[in-house]
Amino acid sequence: MARTRDFSAEYRQRTMSRKVRGRSDYERLRPAEREARHKAFEALSEMRTERVSLRAAAKRHGTTPETVRRYAGDSLVREGQRYVPTPSDRSYQRMSVLSSEGVVDVDVRGSQARSAIGRHWNAIQRFAATGDVGVLTPFAGKRVGGAVLATNPDQIEEFLRRGEIDIDDIYVTGP
Repeated sequence: MARTRDFSAEYRQRTMSRKVRGRSDYERLRPAEREARHKAFEALSEMRTERVSLRAAAKRHGTTPETVRRYAGDSLVREGQRYVPTPSDRSYQRMSVLSSEGVVDVDVRGSQARSAIGRHWNAIQRFAATGDVGVLTPFAGKRVGGAVLATNPDQIEEFLRRGEIDIDDIYVTGP
């Protein structure tokens, strides 16, 4: 009698939701899983801000709706045939912030903290392009993930001169 392989256990393992509750869970993810998770949360963010469908957001971020549901499924609710994002979430993420010490990686929990970091990086980018110091003032004295966000224009210019800032890569993908 020929033995057949049971693919159902492998399929379940591959498609089941990967809960990341903290740094140890995050560090257990393979690099490809970390990248897929980041893309899923970027798609989720776009669904919230641009009010686009799950399929459109996933496509724009180079992933699939299934992957978004796998990694960010707790932040989606089903309304009829559509998936709609919850207003916010408490999901863990490891991100880079610019502090007075330079770029540091911090552990953050929640979409509001992730958004604050994104707004800070946008302000730094705008400051770098225009020299407008006013875009940094809303972040004066603010902390995210235990790090004080950099707002000193001279410091930021020094980090830019040294090439220490990579605005396009705020999600930590390495160990």
